Amino acid sequence: MVDQPTKSLLEYGIPDTTSGILSSIVRPPVTAQHFELKPQFIQFISNDSFAGTPHDCPVSHIDSFLEKCDTMKMNGVTDDAIRLRLFPFSLRDRAKEWLRDEGTGSFDTWDKLVKAFLVKFLGHEKTARLRNELSTFRQSDDESLYEAWRRFKRLQRQCPHHGIPEWLLIQTFYNGLTHEFRIYIDAASGGSFLTKNPTEAKDLIEKMAANDNYHPGGRQNVKKGGKLDVDALTMLTSSVQALTSRFDKFQAGTSNTPQELCQLCHVQGHVAPDCPQILQNTEEMSIEQANAFYSSNPKRPYDPYSNTYNEGWKHHPNFSYKNTQAQQNPPQPNNYNQPPPGFQQRPPSTQQPMQPQPQKSSLEVTLESFITATNSAIQHQNSSIQQLQA
Repeated sequence: MVDQPTKSLLEYGIPDTTSGILSSIVRPPVTAQHFELKPQFIQFISNDSFAGTPHDCPVSHIDSFLEKCDTMKMNGVTDDAIRLRLFPFSLRDRAKEWLRDEGTGSFDTWDKLVKAFLVKFLGHEKTARLRNELSTFRQSDDESLYEAWRRFKRLQRQCPHHGIPEWLLIQTFYNGLTHEFRIYIDAASGGSFLTKNPTEAKDLIEKMAANDNYHPGGRQNVKKGGKLDVDALTMLTSSVQALTSRFDKFQAGTSNTPQELCQLCHVQGHVAPDCPQILQNTEEMSIEQANAFYSSNPKRPYDPYSNTYNEGWKHHPNFSYKNTQAQQNPPQPNNYNQPPPGFQQRPPSTQQPMQPQPQKSSLEVTLESFITATNSAIQHQNSSIQQLQA
């Protein structure tokens, strides 16, 4: 009977890490006599590490990692031995934690590791989103043919397992271009782009995209404008719309504009020529209201250039109705029944005295002037409306 080595209770409580069983990667053995991974090369791998965020592309990371690993070749060392040893140095944060949580000894070949990595960080949801972007591809208005073709190929590279056949990819890209670029490609195809087979169609697009990148100032390149860059047609359309809007508001009336104030009755909604007090009670309009309509500025007393009645005239000393001489010289008592000395009285005349013509009052003169001015304003307004309608 062979004695079995025994461990202490303390040793049974500590995991055995001498053979690296805690790592999820099983490192293949190396038969080379001298094998060493230089620290500079490890740092070169770590500079382009993958964090596992939603914006990181796992396919691009694997492609970049393989390019770096292929630069190292050693006798007696397989590619899987180099890749499995260097891959943990290309991960960080979330991706590093995933590799540690996969369990000890889960990956003993490079194929198992890369498939598990793509399943984890590409997944069905991200694959479905990339497939949808491919099948509904559309060229942007400020995107050239070269930029659109590069973006379309980038979507294919990010989802290499999209499962879309080659002919459908070319047709999807052609249908997603703008109308201007489809006409340009049809002209280059000799009439119709869809008459070519998938290989010829792809070669034509590759050449045209390269030519578009070589001549960035050509007519096939879409002009990229800023927020304030507007073409002539857009500016003309905007001007016509603004003019039409202003004309519609003018025809709709003054509903959106503040109503005018009548200078006679001080009520909003009509002007002085349309005042109800003038139309209904013409004879009751006062002289002061007429003067207020014809001039908003108060008249100066005794203004000789005023064409309307000015009540200041009644206080003028030259037009006073008072007998100022009688106030200065009191009347002397006189015999009104006898004529004064030296006065010869004429015989009574048989002819009837002429009746003086009744003079128009100031109110009547003002009203006539007001009516004449109103009629002139109405005729001018009718003429303006007829010109506007024409």
